[in-house]
Amino acid sequence: MNQKKIMLFGCAAVLIAGVVVLATRMNAPVSTTDGRGAIGVVAGVASTKREVDPFTHVASIPATVDPKTIRFEKLKTVQLVSKMQITTDPQDCKERQFRDPDGSGCTSAKVLERVKAIEANYSYIGPQIATGEGEIGPTRHTFSVYFRPEELPMSGSFEKMNREQAESLFQFSTSRPMVQQKVIDEPNSHFCEGNYVDGSWVQKDSKCQERVQYMNKAVASQYWAVEVGVRHPVVASR
Repeated sequence: MNQKKIMLFGCAAVLIAGVVVLATRMNAPVSTTDGRGAIGVVAGVASTKREVDPFTHVASIPATVDPKTIRFEKLKTVQLVSKMQITTDPQDCKERQFRDPDGSGCTSAKVLERVKAIEANYSYIGPQIATGEGEIGPTRHTFSVYFRPEELPMSGSFEKMNREQAESLFQFSTSRPMVQQKVIDEPNSHFCEGNYVDGSWVQKDSKCQERVQYMNKAVASQYWAVEVGVRHPVVASR
């Protein structure tokens, strides 16, 4: 494989990862596990067609949030991106790498298909935010999950439902998954004594040499995973 082809396929691979960001900017949630794509190179231009699954039932919120503050807000019909075409010109990317380091200037996205979805919107009370002007009190933030219309057990239009009726269609659960994190292995590390002088750390013994060892440890995630499900899902007939 010559150098030119290597460069083209390398750029195309980067584009597949970048489709998550582009789809998000188009207000379409993306499932990175369900996407399928095809890469083509025409006249030096790399083009990727990407299918995404926008029907996500799980959202992430900060672990500092009290799950008891989560509440249902509303339902609405939306159109979500289900297929995109990502195109880039490697030569253009090469020329822009110093002016536009993230490469967005030489990449374009085109929506090929959209699908109808039902958006279930929820809110929660977020933590206080410290600013230069003081602290901003707790405020409500929102998140949404998306369902196929045929998933919901509705005989009529949900626009005629009140908030309580719409909320009764769903149930949610929260979990805080464990993730691997690099932490200091204190028993096998050695630290030098000292203190701060004029804002700088000064060791008590100048000949002391610190030895810091690290280890991987399972710790609780910094986010709650909020999974929303249909309380009485429709069972497809055979």
